Amino acid sequence: MDEARQVKVALARRQLGTALALFLQDDDPVSVHCLACGGTELAAFLADQSDQTSFTEHALMTFPEMKTGELVSLRNKYWNAMKHARSRDGSLRDDQDLMDAFDDEKNDHVLFIGWHDYGLAVGVLPIEAQAFQAWYFSCYPDKVQVADRQKYLDLFPGIREADRTSRKKMLRRKIDWAKRQKHVMLDGKTERRKLVLDRKTVPKV
Repeated sequence: MDEARQVKVALARRQLGTALALFLQDDDPVSVHCLACGGTELAAFLADQSDQTSFTEHALMTFPEMKTGELVSLRNKYWNAMKHARSRDGSLRDDQDLMDAFDDEKNDHVLFIGWHDYGLAVGVLPIEAQAFQAWYFSCYPDKVQVADRQKYLDLFPGIREADRTSRKKMLRRKIDWAKRQKHVMLDGKTERRKLVLDRKTVPKV
């Protein structure tokens, strides 16, 4: 891996890892969203550069009437409100209505997209991200087409009827369970580093 790419991989991994850790702890959803969006933007670039079909490219093939800019704007609309004080014309942005519509569930989708693309680009995922993907498939069966969807529903029995708090508790429990499965932890596609990486000089991985 060349040094320039290694920098972007490290930055994407750190942002996505910290975002997911905060998400699992039910910490500040705005911070989760900002970190997840930053990591997701890098992960999409890395997936495309790896000759993989990023989530955005897949969506564009599925909905050819959409333009790349439209899709990215839709993905980043809350992030834009969080990171920009002014509009392009220099006026102060009024994002009250937009932020009134924001909640932690919006983080489900950006985290899924980010880890999806990161996994395509790098080939490995932390066990927490693997469990999160399975959880997402179970929570949103109509969002993403996957083979053997029942397999994921079986991992989280009753999740479709559960409230938000119970759903996230089920995810945390499944992560704890997965960490005790040696065959999963020793699989070549499982990255065994901590979700939040030790403090080192970025871009070291």
